[in-house]
Amino acid sequence: MKQQLLPSMSEDIEAALKRLSESAGESRCSIFRVSQAVAGGIAEACRPRMVSIGQYHHGESELEMFQGHKWRYLPSMLGRTQSHGICLEKLINVVAPKEKIIRQCYSESIDNFNGSDLVKMMVLDGCFIIEFFRELSKLIPYLDSPLIYNTYVKAFVMQDILRLENQVPYFVLHVLFETTNVPEGTSSLADLSFNFFSCFLKVKGLRLERRIHLRGVHLLNLFRLSLIPSDQQDNQVHQYSSFHMIRSASKLCRVGIRFKQREASTFLEIKFDKKHRTIGIPKIAVDDDDLNWILPNMIAFEQCRGQKDNHVTAYAMFMGSLIRTVDDVQLLRNYKVISNHGMSNEDLARFFGNIRKAAPSDVKGSYLASEHIMHLRLA
Repeated sequence: MKQQLLPSMSEDIEAALKRLSESAGESRCSIFRVSQAVAGGIAEACRPRMVSIGQYHHGESELEMFQGHKWRYLPSMLGRTQSHGICLEKLINVVAPKEKIIRQCYSESIDNFNGSDLVKMMVLDGCFIIEFFRELSKLIPYLDSPLIYNTYVKAFVMQDILRLENQVPYFVLHVLFETTNVPEGTSSLADLSFNFFSCFLKVKGLRLERRIHLRGVHLLNLFRLSLIPSDQQDNQVHQYSSFHMIRSASKLCRVGIRFKQREASTFLEIKFDKKHRTIGIPKIAVDDDDLNWILPNMIAFEQCRGQKDNHVTAYAMFMGSLIRTVDDVQLLRNYKVISNHGMSNEDLARFFGNIRKAAPSDVKGSYLASEHIMHLRLA
């Protein structure tokens, strides 16, 4: 048995090391596979439904329908740029030198793609995203394709572009955009990205921070950064950071804590007024096509990368602590903090319950991890 076990374990070790990227755990690593063992539906929410971007889901049969459509965007782009001297060879040449750095961005080894295949995939997927963003911003006409005019398909494609396992490094998008942005100065990749982000999360008073200095490692991260209040971008770690002792909304009401709808630039800007014992929460419209997939993807990124500023995780944990029953949901609806047109009170309570179980209770460094949380814990 010992003689059989040794080569078997050696093969397992070799296979495991081959799957892992050398950069896993390093600062440049930012595109992760999420383990199926993660609770709360987080892992499933991070996987594409309609279109594969990048290497993790490349070639999967259920995503092949849209693969051919991506190839239509590249000649459409080149049709505009070739008169300015920008041809396919130029796009390949600006991406190819970045091959090593691209590989370092993935948590799993992508050695199954040789250099040529990886560069080809980055050029194809990057140009597709950029052209799709230009279409959404009405800078170019939509491709004459019944597929993209299908509202159902378009919605899934837009969601898939922000899923964690479907990311490409932002620097790839940036170099492709700068190369193909002719004539120069018509727009910026940041402008196109923020216009795309504005399609999601229907928050009353939402004003995505169009801060040019923001530099996300990929689109999902840039979206996450755009939601963090500007005064919290470099927030320091606080001593108290656990939400598991915070009472539910109903119980807080019974001890004199009140809630109110708060005008804010982002749904993350929750404020506790100690003097008036009031929690101000920006109103958020919840439906199945929105919060259910956006929050899990941002939480997964924060946890996989070990972010010091777990702002979205903190929000989910805080709301999950407030919302434990359908009575809590109804209470927050009465205060006009939540409108759940696409989800029942039961579904919403279950959603935040699942998120609460999946996310860690320790969220040091977040905007909510401050001394006022202790007042809610001890209320």
